[in-house]
Amino acid sequence: MRVCVLGQMTVTDGDGVILPAGELPRRARQVLAVLAARHDRIQSKDALADAVWGTKLPGNHVAALEHYVSVIRRRLQPTGNAGSWFIVTRNSGYLFDTSRAGLDLAELRAAIRSLDELPPDGQERFVAHAGILDLARQLPFPEDPYADWAEAARAEVQFAAINSLLELAKAALSSDPARSLRLALDAIEMSPYLESGYEAAMAAAVAMERPDEALRIFDRCRRVLDEELGVPPSPGLVRLQRTVLAERHAVAAASDPEPDPESAPRKPVLRSVPAAVPQESFLGRTTQLTMLFGPDAPRIVHVVGPVGAGKSAFLAEIARHAPGRTGIGHGGSSAGVLRLAWLRAALLELGAGPDVVAVVDAGADRPLRRDELELIGTVFAGPEPAFLAVDDAADLDQAGVAELAWLNQHCPALRIVLTYCYPSQIAGRPLTTLNTPVVLRLAPLTAAELTPLGDPALAERTGGIPALVAVASQPAEITRAVAMQIARERTRWMPELAWEVLRSCAVLGPLSTADLVPITGRTVPELLSCIDSLVHANLLSEGEEGEVQHRSSVIRDAIAEQVSSASSAHLRKQLAAAS
Repeated sequence: MRVCVLGQMTVTDGDGVILPAGELPRRARQVLAVLAARHDRIQSKDALADAVWGTKLPGNHVAALEHYVSVIRRRLQPTGNAGSWFIVTRNSGYLFDTSRAGLDLAELRAAIRSLDELPPDGQERFVAHAGILDLARQLPFPEDPYADWAEAARAEVQFAAINSLLELAKAALSSDPARSLRLALDAIEMSPYLESGYEAAMAAAVAMERPDEALRIFDRCRRVLDEELGVPPSPGLVRLQRTVLAERHAVAAASDPEPDPESAPRKPVLRSVPAAVPQESFLGRTTQLTMLFGPDAPRIVHVVGPVGAGKSAFLAEIARHAPGRTGIGHGGSSAGVLRLAWLRAALLELGAGPDVVAVVDAGADRPLRRDELELIGTVFAGPEPAFLAVDDAADLDQAGVAELAWLNQHCPALRIVLTYCYPSQIAGRPLTTLNTPVVLRLAPLTAAELTPLGDPALAERTGGIPALVAVASQPAEITRAVAMQIARERTRWMPELAWEVLRSCAVLGPLSTADLVPITGRTVPELLSCIDSLVHANLLSEGEEGEVQHRSSVIRDAIAEQVSSASSAHLRKQLAAAS
């Protein structure tokens, strides 16, 4: 039997006959998907239910899980028994046993691990990368695009595909630069912010003797980074662009025929001017960056801000200020078999050797030993500060936090930066034990900080929310889609009343608490608590008379667009009656 979760889920029996996995109830498919994502590791029924239902657990989630596991077994292995079922019951939990059923995601992970044992430039390594690419062309679990449990696996598969594309592009550069260019462009399509993809594409274009295309690729990179992240290309990519420019000018000068001094008019001499040094284009956050790089910088810093506040871009800016001395991992990849995926990614960015990476891989299912931590600590040795950043760090497990604490205590040059949405998000979680004297809250950008962009209306349109600033020049449908996503994510932890308030303000404009009472049918204390949360999330702002209104006109318009004419008329009628 074989289960495929890369792309649409399919299950086939030993004869290759497709089984009716698509006919399983939705929750049963989710149970199967979560177990596949965390294959070969026992998942307690509580952990499995938390992944499948989140905070909306059914009345008896244990019985519900047992029912769905039974449905999976009956539909996919109708003649099986406890000795052959690939969903195994063990220690009051369940696991997906890959010794009883093949799983493409497990095969991909095994192929990735095998790379560490292959010579760096051998043919076997390139064959392995081609196999990884065949498996990783489609991301897993497309039916659950927003599920928290699926994010880590998707990031892992995407990283594997991009890495293989770039390795194969590098291998093809000398013998087949056209193929090298195609592979590099595929990597860019998968991750438009990854500069190594643009660098590989530029190198391939140069090898094909197409410098103009190389320069267009650089301009595409500069535009994407500036518009989406507010950062310039790295110094290395800028140097490559200058080299291409210089070579193009040299070729043009050599091919320009020498004019006859007696008959030809004199021309002005055109000299090649070096490209300008990229200017600082990261908006705001000057105080925070100065503190991080100052002589008295704290050893551990927590960076908080709601979705769209620019936490990931802030980490990217740290990396730009400390090139080669910054490693960034994603804490969302800390679940199940990927417990230390965040540390692995960060160490690779810091240039860790295969011996260090092997130690991290060995700690996937247990805490790291002291000797292993000491080896990892060598990566942070040196006279200059080294930054270990964990984006979306709220879900780090107890062992991961303890390992960070050990590194912090024993590595003098190490600086740890952790991001998450709100301090309340880590209440009761292991991360609270990693104390810090500094918690940086990324507030919305001010009108003064947005001035360099030359749009006086930008602050009012975006509310200073960096994610909206990044897409403000995009077509309206894109800007409003991003705005709606930000509003949804920032209110996800709030009561339903929050969305009622946002809808009312979007349709009716500024409203007082007295206006909102008859419209929503809620009490003043309920409304005040909700308004406090919306203001704290930078979705609403307060006027001088105490009325509240949308901080961003883009979010206001995006929400208003979702309200029908009948609902809008009803809200206006309610407000008029209350007046």
